[in-house]
Amino acid sequence: MSVIVRLIANFLRERPWQFALAVTLCALGLASAVGIVWLQSVLESHARRQAEGIDIVVGAKGSALQNVLTAVYYLDVPNGNIRLSDVEKLRSHPQVAQVIPLAMGDSAAGARIVGAGNEFVDFYGATVASGALPSAPLEAVIGASVATRAKLKIGDQFVGAHGMGDGAEEVGGHESYPYVVTGILKPTGRVIDQLVVTPMQSVWLVHEGHTGATEPEATFALVRARGPVAMATLPRFINSIDGLQAAVPAMESARLLTSFDWVAVVVKAFAAILIFAAMASLLGALLQALARREPEIALLRAMGASRLRIASLVFGESLLLVLVGALLAGGVLAAGAWAMTAFVLPGIGIDATDGILLWLAGLTVALLLAFVATIPVLWRSFSIDVAAQMSSR
Repeated sequence: MSVIVRLIANFLRERPWQFALAVTLCALGLASAVGIVWLQSVLESHARRQAEGIDIVVGAKGSALQNVLTAVYYLDVPNGNIRLSDVEKLRSHPQVAQVIPLAMGDSAAGARIVGAGNEFVDFYGATVASGALPSAPLEAVIGASVATRAKLKIGDQFVGAHGMGDGAEEVGGHESYPYVVTGILKPTGRVIDQLVVTPMQSVWLVHEGHTGATEPEATFALVRARGPVAMATLPRFINSIDGLQAAVPAMESARLLTSFDWVAVVVKAFAAILIFAAMASLLGALLQALARREPEIALLRAMGASRLRIASLVFGESLLLVLVGALLAGGVLAAGAWAMTAFVLPGIGIDATDGILLWLAGLTVALLLAFVATIPVLWRSFSIDVAAQMSSR
C-alpha cells in the first residue's frame, strides 16, 4: 500500500496544475448544483413560514401578487387603502376565524412601521424580550433584527421616514410625531423580526390630513378562514365588496416561485457542465499520468501486484480529487449560508441538516461519475504489455 501512496503523491507533485484545475471545476460544479437546490428549498420553506396562518390577504384592488408581497413579506408597496368599516364586516362572517387589520406606515432604520393591534404580535408568536407592548399612540415595539441593526433600546425615540431601506428620507412634519420604543421582541425567525409595530392610531395621527380620507382606513387585513370550504368561497365574497380584493398567499407565492424555475434550470445545467468538465479533466490527467508511469505499473505487475492493487492506484487518485473538491465545495456552501443569514435575509432559518444531506448526495453523484471517468484508464492499465515494458528498461 505504501507504494500506491507514493505513486499517488508523485502524480500530485508532477501534475499540480491539472489536479488544481480538476479540483476547482469539481468544487464549483458541486457547490453550484447543491447550492441552487438548497437555496430553492430554503426560500420555499421561508416563504411558507412567513405566510403561515395567513389564508387570505385583503387589500385594495390591483395586483394580487403585489398585495401579498407587501402584506406578507413587506417587499413592495400597497395598491392603496381600504375602508376599516369594510374590514370590520368580515369579522362577523361565519366562515372567518380571525381578521387582523393593518395600516402601513413609513419606515424607520429601513424597517417598515406597521400599525396594528397587539393581536398582530400574538399572531406571529412573538413575545417581549424587554419592556412592554405599546398601549398608546406613538408607542412602538420593535423586532429583534431592527433593534440590533438600529441599536435602539427601551425609551429611545425615532421619527418615521418616507420610503423603504436605508436611503429613506425624513419628511417635514413627521419630526413632530416621534415614536418611543416601549418594547423589544424576541427573535422568531419570521417577518415580524424586521418590523416596527405600533397602534393603528399612530399611523393615522402621523398622516392626518395627508390621505384625504373621510373615515378610518386600513391598508390590509390578514384573514384566517374556517377550513377548506371557507377558503373556496371567501375570496369570491370579499371580491364582491366594492374596493376590496382577496389574494391567497399560497397561490401567489407558488406562482412567483414558478416564474423563476428557469433560473434554477439554467444554474443546474451550468453546474452539470462544470461537473462533467471536471470529470473530463480528471480523465485527461489520469491518462497522461498513466502514459508516464507505464514502466512503474509494469514493474508492479512483474512483482506480482494484482489487478485490484493497480485499480486501487487509479481509483485512489480520482477519489482524492473528488474528496478535495467536495470539501472545497462544502466550504463554499457554508460561507454562502453564513452570508445569507448575516446579510441577505437575517433570521431566514437555514437548516444545516438539509445542506449536509444535499452535499452528501452531490458527493455520491460525483464519486459515481469519477468511477465512470476512470474506467478507460483502468482498462488501459490492465492492457499494458509487461514484457515489452520490462525489456525496454
